Amino acid sequence: MNRTTVPYDPACAPPAPPDAGAAASEPHIAACRRAWQLLCDAGMPTLTDAPQLAADPALAAALQDAFNAGRLPGALIETEIRRALLDGPRDATLLATVLLAAVALDRFHGGRRAMLLAETCAVRARHDDARAVAGAVLRAHATLVLSRCAPLREAALLQAEACRLEAGRPDTVARNAVLWTGVRLLCGAPLAELLHYAEAVRQSVPFGNVSVATSQLDSRIAMFRALADGPRTPFVPTVPADAMQFGCWLGCLQATWLRGETGAARAALAAARQLVTPVTPPCELLTYHLFGALTLARLENVPGATAALRAHRRALQAWARRAPDVAGAMALLALAAERDAAGARASNPGALAACERAAAQAQAAGQAWIAALAWEGAAGVCVRHGLAGALPGYRKLALDAWRDWGAHGRVRDLMQAWDAPPGTLDHDQQTRAARAGTVGELGITIAHEVNQPLAAILLHAAAARRWLRRGQPDMTRALEALEQITACGRQAGDIVRSVRGLARREGEATSMFALDTAVAEVAQLLRALMVRQNVQLETRLLLPERQIHASRAQIQQVLINLLLNAIEALAGVSDRPRRIVLESVPAGPALVELRVRDNGPGIAPADRERIFDALYSTKPHGTGVGLSISRAIVEAHGGRIECTAAEPHGALFRVVLPVRSAAALKPSTESRDHA
Repeated sequence: MNRTTVPYDPACAPPAPPDAGAAASEPHIAACRRAWQLLCDAGMPTLTDAPQLAADPALAAALQDAFNAGRLPGALIETEIRRALLDGPRDATLLATVLLAAVALDRFHGGRRAMLLAETCAVRARHDDARAVAGAVLRAHATLVLSRCAPLREAALLQAEACRLEAGRPDTVARNAVLWTGVRLLCGAPLAELLHYAEAVRQSVPFGNVSVATSQLDSRIAMFRALADGPRTPFVPTVPADAMQFGCWLGCLQATWLRGETGAARAALAAARQLVTPVTPPCELLTYHLFGALTLARLENVPGATAALRAHRRALQAWARRAPDVAGAMALLALAAERDAAGARASNPGALAACERAAAQAQAAGQAWIAALAWEGAAGVCVRHGLAGALPGYRKLALDAWRDWGAHGRVRDLMQAWDAPPGTLDHDQQTRAARAGTVGELGITIAHEVNQPLAAILLHAAAARRWLRRGQPDMTRALEALEQITACGRQAGDIVRSVRGLARREGEATSMFALDTAVAEVAQLLRALMVRQNVQLETRLLLPERQIHASRAQIQQVLINLLLNAIEALAGVSDRPRRIVLESVPAGPALVELRVRDNGPGIAPADRERIFDALYSTKPHGTGVGLSISRAIVEAHGGRIECTAAEPHGALFRVVLPVRSAAALKPSTESRDHA
């Protein structure tokens, strides 16, 4: 968290306050104020009582486009409210009214009246005659109203329903994914979950469909991938700068701050600041205030930066009073950034205490990524104030927090930036990192498999609802749909449980188990990835009755590491069919052997001597701990692992294990549950 000193230039305007975008929307706010006053003067009439709502596709589309872009369509809202009071409501009236309620909550102290108005519109939107605007109304209610006055998780449930209803418009689908991942991010969702969902939605958008919304989603995916996997080519938006919306600039702000590009982050912050409106979703607004404060804290000698940082901190504190479980840690982290910025000019030990409090509150709320930022901030304070004794401890806490969230790419970036020498991580930490990396890669592999039953559940649920809503409900077909939902739920649950077992290392204590069964489970989990990578898997399991005494989870982890390495090695093969052979064979009276053979480019003899060494990797961004930990696991069981050349192409890994290993594992690999 090094600061950037920017020379004072009188020609450069000072940073505007965080609500600078309000000036551009003042005419629209005034229009909304008039519309709100009309409703108040009329006794807040219910605009949803019409027995049948007429359709107005043009107005509905205009309101949805403005909402997607984060613009406040004040003139449209006022015109529609005036017309509805005279002639009765239409379907577009519901969306106009919810947007007006959101503005009233934000600017007019609308309070309970605004909340009830929005709730009434959301209930009415579920009727068949409002189907064209139902998704947009529910999304506006969830992201703009409920998220300001209810637990964010409740808003997330309603937004999930909106996502399903708005599946017809690709740009809306992409925008929904951006907002959904933003909500789940604030709720503390694991990084792998966010990345899997965003990538699944992006794949569902028709090829060649490029819009501002898809650009926002692409930016979000690029940032998640960089955090999960490591350095990548910076994302370049596919829309011109003058067409970028708030969500685009917010993505640039986050990505450039994480890469340490303070100047670019400052420019993105200034651009985003001009686009803040009363209909900016809180899930984006909170992140904007946090990274705005962190960016401004890195600057020195920039007129107005201190005042702007303070404004961001105050905005987060106001949110923390309403939603402490979501914004409390963010407000403390902004306070720490403000104190640290002041500490650059005068000693201010309060920054370190604020970082610790922010990390503690974030961990209590399950927001591992905020805790990681807080520990990074504490390490930065130590660097700037010469607290060398405390620095290693704070850096270790930051790395652990990023690992807990699944951001292994961020861990590698920080270790490189901090010049962590070999041996910085002890064996236990290396084991933990390898296990987490394995589970993360495996999670990406099975995301497609999990998405299939989940998509089927949504379809069968919609079908059941249709059969039950008919004038004469078809109970037989509804029950059939519910049975399908149950079956799909079991299928998804089986997949999740198998991966969770690896993640938590359930059954890690040594026990007797059928070796071929454990090997077949690993092959099944990775089969989908091999199909997508055009890799043929051949299994030759010749030990159907043989049981061994070992840690099932650890032996499976070794196999997963070897198979993932083989798949990656085959990625560049195009002149022959890609092939992996997985074998189990007897190796003696009390020995068994597992073999993983691929027909890839193979491993150079010099590298074969070192690939099992800690922190040595032949991959550009490899950690060098996967094979090292695999060897440690195998040796702890009294076995051995080796790599030789395969003929005519590729590499062969052989794992030899005793049928009955030691009664307990060596202390170096003794079971510890870090979940």
